[in-house]
Amino acid sequence: MSICGTLTFGQGIAVSPSRIFFDGAPGQTVSQDIMFRNTSSSEFSFVARMQDWDRDSLGVKVYYEPDNKSSSNLSWLKLSENAVQLAPGESKRVNLTMKIPSDPAPQEQTHSMVFFTQTKTQKERAKPGLNVNVLLEIGVQVYHTPEGLSAGDLEFIAFEDRGLLKVNEKKVRQMDVKIKNAGQINKDAYVRFELTNIQTGEEISIKSIAVAMMPQAQQWVRFSLPENLQSGRYLAVAILDAGSQYDLKVAEKEITY
Repeated sequence: MSICGTLTFGQGIAVSPSRIFFDGAPGQTVSQDIMFRNTSSSEFSFVARMQDWDRDSLGVKVYYEPDNKSSSNLSWLKLSENAVQLAPGESKRVNLTMKIPSDPAPQEQTHSMVFFTQTKTQKERAKPGLNVNVLLEIGVQVYHTPEGLSAGDLEFIAFEDRGLLKVNEKKVRQMDVKIKNAGQINKDAYVRFELTNIQTGEEISIKSIAVAMMPQAQQWVRFSLPENLQSGRYLAVAILDAGSQYDLKVAEKEITY
């Protein structure tokens, strides 16, 4: 089992981990604590719910009703408590248990989402004159990875110049790369994008974009070129970095701006 990340909010609530990766064998029961920390001077209350999810072609999460996805492990999960109350300065642990079915043995990585939604406390409900209610919803991703799945690799499968597109009320030159996760497990990576002016040799770096890829998924990653880019011929280079255990992948495309 591995865990990663902490979800921290400006309201003074931190929840960790943000993702849980279970690797138990068929028939085994495994568990992991989810830690809540309230560093604020206010009381917080949360109720739990679970939902299936996936990512669309741009990597955006899409949610589904429970048990509507073949990749779901939602029915395997149980929380030690479905309501969490935190006094100011209090920390609390909630145990998440996964009972992995023994027959049939799962042969794919499965995933689900555990949500904790903030609710009003009794004191807050009693306060008059409150017209705005700011609530938090915290999602913890839960994966199960059975033994023997292929890690596979990430690879570029397309590099497109989309031309001028309207983004946030501005027209910008858009470049898209399409990535495929050829493996059977979830992967995280960064895509770096660089421009080199072919005439002058000037190199222009663009901020890296983090991507999370589901098994066997294909996903577009979009880059906007700088608005103040000088006219000329450029070599556009996309670099796919999935960590030290994978080789860097490079895609190139020449464009005229």
